[in-house]
Amino acid sequence: MKLLVDIGNTAIKFAVLNRQQKITVFLVISSRELIAEKNFRQLMTTALNKIKLSLTDFTLICLSSVRPMWDDLFCQLAFDLKISFYQVKKNLAFDRLGIDIPNPRNLGADLIVGSYATLDLCPNQDVILINMGTATTISLLKQGVLFGTIIMPGLEVAAEALFNRAQLLQQFDYSYENAVVGKNTKQAINIGLVNGHLFSITAFVEKLTTQVAMPQVILTGGNAEYINALVPYQYDKNLIFKGLVAILQDNKLI
Repeated sequence: MKLLVDIGNTAIKFAVLNRQQKITVFLVISSRELIAEKNFRQLMTTALNKIKLSLTDFTLICLSSVRPMWDDLFCQLAFDLKISFYQVKKNLAFDRLGIDIPNPRNLGADLIVGSYATLDLCPNQDVILINMGTATTISLLKQGVLFGTIIMPGLEVAAEALFNRAQLLQQFDYSYENAVVGKNTKQAINIGLVNGHLFSITAFVEKLTTQVAMPQVILTGGNAEYINALVPYQYDKNLIFKGLVAILQDNKLI
């Protein structure tokens, strides 16, 4: 069994890769919950018990992280379990992904891993990759080469900023509104936040399709649920984990 971990700015996701190469996500926690080592291990142990596994079942940990302050927790876990530890941008090669930007070292691990996943999912095809997390990123890949990305505030980040700055606005669970203008505050905010984010994404995708012919558009990320049913894009909630698996395979570790 392999333990796959994706540390994002908002959430940390844990998945098992079994001997049949099946990915099972068993735990998702808020980044704020990773308070101490004991807390983090207990959360994992409890979640693994529910699927009849334990930490001692793992033979390898593979990490994608954009929060370096927590990387050592997983390195220490691997050390304590006496298993191998691999991390994107540290000791894993990703040479199959072409990168056509001036400073590739500055790329986030999540962008690298997500892009890597498209090499197997869409071989020999141009791709527009949308990752809706803390930030919403829209990346352009041409024939396996990452040409660049667009970064804008994520949907929840935009909502949090709005509610924090406007004292009279009440925070609520927002959703898509099938309306042009709002008839009350909640509906108006939904249109601005969710519909507005949707319009921004579709406009950028339309603009990027002028750069490539018949691209495959892939949607992923924790906030993709808000627009998944509203767009004709391929949705893949496990894209990052699939990218980690592909990198491990190319490094001959599985």
